[in-house]
Amino acid sequence: MLAHVKPASWPLIATIGAIAISPLLVLTTAQGAFYNLWLAVMTVALWMAQRLTRREIGIAIGDPRSYLIALAYAVGIIGCVAVGAWAAQLIELKDYSATTAFRRLTLNFLVTFVLALVTEEGFFRGALWGSCERAGLSPAKTVIWTSLAFGLWHFAVPIIDPDFAQPLSKVPQYVIGSTAFGVAMGLLRLRSGSIIVPSACHALWNASVYTFFGAGEKMGQLGIADSSIWDPERGYAGLVLAMLVAALLWWWIKPSAVPSSTSQVSTA
Repeated sequence: MLAHVKPASWPLIATIGAIAISPLLVLTTAQGAFYNLWLAVMTVALWMAQRLTRREIGIAIGDPRSYLIALAYAVGIIGCVAVGAWAAQLIELKDYSATTAFRRLTLNFLVTFVLALVTEEGFFRGALWGSCERAGLSPAKTVIWTSLAFGLWHFAVPIIDPDFAQPLSKVPQYVIGSTAFGVAMGLLRLRSGSIIVPSACHALWNASVYTFFGAGEKMGQLGIADSSIWDPERGYAGLVLAMLVAALLWWWIKPSAVPSSTSQVSTA
């Protein structure tokens, strides 16, 4: 039966499957881990159903410069937000512990890298990306499709996940920020031809943000109590910077100028 599904239909089927089933699994089982782990199932299913190649999935090491861009992305945005919080006198270091911060940063990075590789990046920048290519989408449209899917998949996270709980009024901001982040990760995937590069960036981002700024209602090591503005994920400053950097990367990498048959970009 799956053999009769047209290639053009797979991106839509996979996107709906990810966005709809992830929250349903959590609501019906009360197991939050299923939200992400379902993406691993979707990745394998899509991979097998379409017989995607290693190139289409993005199984490659990637080039050194792409890793540097990934590092600059995370450090640049998070660093700017931290400087802004410091200028606004929001940082409170009375409970700061360098040992605790280093331990959390290291552990969060390692755990997130593995999980992102097999779930979020493995699906959105891997299997779904390859499916979009099979459907004939251009590199630019592939970046847009996978980024919108990534953003919409995050819609239910602050609503049903206690660790990332936010007021309903903040959910649109969270989705837009996730979409902008998805654009950046998609452009890293396009440039490097690898899902490992965006996975490393994703891991560094999550580890740094959750260690120093916190998540949901939890406060990070910087002791910032008000996250409404100076926070990389929950604040407006982080949202604006994420959108600006995504636009800058789009202008620099120029996905609309990349041939559809090419998944790696050479930039000067």
